[in-house]
Amino acid sequence: MPRRTISSNKIHKVDLPFAQATIAGDFMFVCCMGMDRAGKFALGNARAQTQQAIDNIKALLAEAGATLEDVVKCTVYVTDRAYWQPMNDVYFANFDKSPPHRVSCIVSGLGSPDGIVEIDATAYLGKD
Repeated sequence: MPRRTISSNKIHKVDLPFAQATIAGDFMFVCCMGMDRAGKFALGNARAQTQQAIDNIKALLAEAGATLEDVVKCTVYVTDRAYWQPMNDVYFANFDKSPPHRVSCIVSGLGSPDGIVEIDATAYLGKD
């Protein structure tokens, strides 16, 4: 199956060893941390990092003509149980119309020592 990658200059410019997003068939796969365009994290702030991760996902989806409403599944990674409720508050504020299927887990660490929230999203781009 042919696939193509998507990058957006609207999210962080840090060199990454993976594609910001990949489209394969009718599906788009995106994974973002709460890193801003300058490559900085809101230190210790689960709300800010969750919102930034979702904003990054929205920017990548927009490059493919999609929105959060096209997201069918998310996996959310959080590094501490203390961040769970703040992450959920922001997550559900953004996915308020029809939340996608979700898997959540608490992990011992992410790709950056300052990252405390990472969201992996799959969007359906096909026609119903």
